[in-house]
Amino acid sequence: MSQRPTLQPKEGFNWSKVTWGRPDSVVTVLCSYCSASLPEGSVPLILWKDDGHAARFCEACMVKWWGST
Repeated sequence: MSQRPTLQPKEGFNWSKVTWGRPDSVVTVLCSYCSASLPEGSVPLILWKDDGHAARFCEACMVKWWGST
């Protein structure tokens, strides 16, 4: 039996600032939180909602809000 991992942003993160891409949309090259360009070849954090909407986060947002190192 597998469980979904629990991932929570750091305090101060504002979910209402996230731009969620539609499942039938072209994948964006912008961070869904700060709108910074995602460099070609980067590996962004990508989160999906159950309905297929996706959000991509740049390196700076991954460090600031998700604790990535």
